[in-house]
Amino acid sequence: MDEITLQFWGMNVNLPALLVTLTLLGGVAGYYLGRRKLRPDSSPKPSSPPDSYTAFLKGFQYILANETDQAIEAFSRAVQISSETIETYVALGNLFRAKGEIDRAIRIRQSILLRQKVDQETKLRALFDLGVDYKQGGFLQRAISTFEEVIRRAPQRLDAYAELEALCEATRDWQRAYELQQQICKLSQKDEQNILAHLKTEQAKDEMKTDNFDTAKAHLKKALALCSDCVDARLQLGELYWLKNKKKKALAIWKKLVQSNSQWAHLVVQRLAERVGGPGDDKRVLSFLEGIARQELNAAAQLELARCFMQRDRREQTQQALRRALDMEPDLGEARKMLGAILLEDGDHEGALHEYRALLKHLRPPAKQYYCRHCGLATDEVQWKCPKCHRWDTLCPRTSSDD
Repeated sequence: MDEITLQFWGMNVNLPALLVTLTLLGGVAGYYLGRRKLRPDSSPKPSSPPDSYTAFLKGFQYILANETDQAIEAFSRAVQISSETIETYVALGNLFRAKGEIDRAIRIRQSILLRQKVDQETKLRALFDLGVDYKQGGFLQRAISTFEEVIRRAPQRLDAYAELEALCEATRDWQRAYELQQQICKLSQKDEQNILAHLKTEQAKDEMKTDNFDTAKAHLKKALALCSDCVDARLQLGELYWLKNKKKKALAIWKKLVQSNSQWAHLVVQRLAERVGGPGDDKRVLSFLEGIARQELNAAAQLELARCFMQRDRREQTQQALRRALDMEPDLGEARKMLGAILLEDGDHEGALHEYRALLKHLRPPAKQYYCRHCGLATDEVQWKCPKCHRWDTLCPRTSSDD
């Protein structure tokens, strides 16, 4: 597992362990200070700290030095000497999780939950941590049940709703995820209709796989009612009408998407490139392509247009789309290769040689097609939720200015 580290005074520090330890250090320090205050004689007397406290401090030092194994050994010794400080158990559990020893982390949480003299807030924290342990260990159903229990005990606990909603997404329980997201919006008082729209769209996709088009249509209509700018919902609604052989309706929906959100036009054109049309479809699709070609489109859309025009043997329009793409992104190697091949076939050897020379000039590893505006993740796959920072609608098409 990748570790997150920070530098303090030239020393690398494990971030999760540091956060855990800083939290529990205050608790343990308070505990021992409290015990000092309970002494009958308030006059200061020199005394040695308890062995358990010394072991705890050693564990803290090991964490700062990124020596996880030694930290675990020190905290384990602190627990053996004295089981009064529950924060030591919490630290041990978090260290085991960070090290990937999920079974040992789980046993620590369960031991806290079984102890009689532990307050309810601490038990609730242990139960939440247990859910995280189950999730990290791949025990998704156990994690779901655990977070459900956290919510039953603390109905206003927002982080438990967020964890449970993410698990429902992972298990493709979109309706449950939708209901939980509604509750999250209510508790956080945030207007995140776009997330609700995406969850409805995912429901529709699953229904379309089993040809339940009417149910899928209802989900997509709901998604667009929640967020009219949901690109994925519009793409899927057009797809649904195309599959139902309502091609004119599908093209009208996609045309509206291109007009309102042209940076995603390439996804529409890709769909048309993949479709084998029936009688009269080619003429209708060609008219659609010629119409959007007159709009301000990005290089990715122009490249997809060129492919579609090439499929229909529209060589002049293919060249025009390729040149528009290269005007915007001169290093778009695929467009130069296509243009060079067309010129070579047409007998324009000089023009082809010019394009191939330009290709060599701009030759470099291809950039990823999409990037996340929030965390900077780069990918070639269309994803409406960033797999790194887990935010919706932060991935967008790369442009030459982003390079």
